Amino acid sequence: MATPYRRDQLIKRGQIVALHEAGHSIRSIARRLGVSPTTVTKWINRNEETGDLTDLAIKRAVEDDPFTNAVRIREELQLKASAETVRRCLHGSGLHHRVPAVKERLTDQHRAARLAFARRYVEKDLDIWSRRLHA
Repeated sequence: MATPYRRDQLIKRGQIVALHEAGHSIRSIARRLGVSPTTVTKWINRNEETGDLTDLAIKRAVEDDPFTNAVRIREELQLKASAETVRRCLHGSGLHHRVPAVKERLTDQHRAARLAFARRYVEKDLDIWSRRLHA
């Protein structure tokens, strides 16, 4: 789940854009919200570049956890959009759902067998590998 801090950040970014669109100066927005003028400028510019701070938050959620999904992102960011809308945003940005690979856990027996194999072939000439690969 999203932390309260993360939700607060998204809300504050929206406030920055709304105050700027209402005609407030960068300095007055910074004072009012308790952030630096640099931060205000950054989020105003990002909003002008992307047109939507929600899209940016969704993309950042995927960067934080590449194996998350649209439903979880929607819940974490408390978006009123559907999971399908979140998916469209991700696909439009070239981001697609990934499923983590299921890997077999190595047992002590596996580790011992691998070590024995490595010790058996550590001193062998490199030609042995080309003969084995092309056999």
